[in-house]
Amino acid sequence: MTVRVSVPATSANLGPGFDSIAAALSPRLVLTAERADEFSITTNIDVPSDRSNLLVQAFERVMSVDGVRLTVESEIPLCGGLGSSACAVLAGILAARALGGECNDPLALAIEVDGVADNSTAAYHGGVAVHVGGQVTKLTVPASISGLVVVPQHSVHTEAARDVLPAEVPIDDAVANAGYAVLLGAGLAKGDTGLLARGLHDQIHQRRRSTLYPNSWELLGKVTELGAIGATISGSGSAVLVWVEDVAADAVRERLSDHVGDWASVMAVDFEPVGATVDGVAVA
Repeated sequence: MTVRVSVPATSANLGPGFDSIAAALSPRLVLTAERADEFSITTNIDVPSDRSNLLVQAFERVMSVDGVRLTVESEIPLCGGLGSSACAVLAGILAARALGGECNDPLALAIEVDGVADNSTAAYHGGVAVHVGGQVTKLTVPASISGLVVVPQHSVHTEAARDVLPAEVPIDDAVANAGYAVLLGAGLAKGDTGLLARGLHDQIHQRRRSTLYPNSWELLGKVTELGAIGATISGSGSAVLVWVEDVAADAVRERLSDHVGDWASVMAVDFEPVGATVDGVAVA
């Protein structure tokens, strides 16, 4: 028996949606799992090839990996905040369940293993996923909008990014983010790039983490001058998700590449409306 699981990359902490809003992106992790004489894992990325592998550990939350051959092919950069860990966890859980392991709620288990809800939810459902109060709402990015991801040479550890945030924030910042989140949702629903541009702002996490990714923080303030709709720090950083009108994507990508020079690369992505799939069938 062989199963094929495909999980999209994600960009979490989307603007005002700290720990609650994330977008699925077109680069994918593809996992092939098949019965074999013994356990093995091969991968095209620089991760452990034994039971310490995060994907394997997630798989074994559902069933033993003994007698299973795993093959991983991933287009998702390991650094930068594009959900590579959450995607690996979800892929392992879905593959184990498809091979006969018992798991009533793979998304809940993925969130438990990964530790936060936003990445796993977007990877599972696709689109722009809002996970608040234990409930998920899925929004769709208009087809006329695409993305560019600026991927720096260095990453920011999630623990370090959380350590710089205060336990409490001023009420003005919380109020502002509530308003930005409404504008973000309205902009997506109406296909209004003006509303979307206003809704990508944040006053809770990005500025307070800016010393961890100074180049990325500086870029946030420049992208509209380069022709983009706006931008958000992806996850805990240091990648930047740049939102662009599809007709301007090539020109903006060229300007971005010139602007960032050698401290980052620029990757074109689509907003992925379909989340994780098992043997080509969407799980949500």
